[in-house]
Amino acid sequence: MMQNNIQKEPMKDKTLFEALKIPQGRNKPTTKERMNFTIDKKIAEKFKRICRDEGYNMSAKIENAMIEIIEKVE
Repeated sequence: MMQNNIQKEPMKDKTLFEALKIPQGRNKPTTKERMNFTIDKKIAEKFKRICRDEGYNMSAKIENAMIEIIEKVE
């Protein structure tokens, strides 16, 4: 019997439903910055393949390489 009530009023408490939604897209706060680079095509293809095969996050690998360079200079 209770199941029938649920089916009749699935959005009865819409505010609760809205509160449980996970923000998507631009609603997410971020501390990251998008950057664009021009890289040799063969290097890019190899890097993508290696990251995919090894389960690496490409952005994290690039970020770590950038950190290493910064630490050497500073």
